[in-house]
Amino acid sequence: MRRFLLALSLLLAAPCWAQSEEKLFAAGKVLELVGPTLAQAVIAVELCGIGDATPWKKAVAAIDRRQARCVAQDAIWKGLTEKPDAPAGTWFFDSFMNTRGVEARAQGAASYCRRVPWKMVLVPGAATEQAKEAFLREQPKITREAFDEFVAWADWVRALGEDTRWVEAPCTEFWPAWPR
Repeated sequence: MRRFLLALSLLLAAPCWAQSEEKLFAAGKVLELVGPTLAQAVIAVELCGIGDATPWKKAVAAIDRRQARCVAQDAIWKGLTEKPDAPAGTWFFDSFMNTRGVEARAQGAASYCRRVPWKMVLVPGAATEQAKEAFLREQPKITREAFDEFVAWADWVRALGEDTRWVEAPCTEFWPAWPR
């Protein structure tokens, strides 16, 4: 009877490995968005001569530190990259720098710098209401909601390197909360 109850409880309980896999999957999906954002921001700093690459590179280092901290608690976090011993932030950043950097340079600085309002993304405080309205007048196909979300996303990604308290937080979730 004891074995039956144990087997039944194991069948009904949510397996902890499944929960770990879900957390890893969710963290990886966010990393797939964060990596290109970091790379494109650094590329824009280099090509467009706007802003500073330092906070974006600090975010890469913060992701690496976060992963190391989480791996120390649970080895499943090694699975954030295809190379288990590679630091996740650096691995994704370098991967996207290699692909997006080549694409951006092939496109040309003028074209790359013109297609995104890089100043509002790269220079804190530059995304004023007046600047946003001017951009949206020039780009009528872009909605205000989409543009505000884009700027908020970039701010959140940059903040990963500026306010690193999240690196030391418990690893129940990999990323800090997205402010909505």
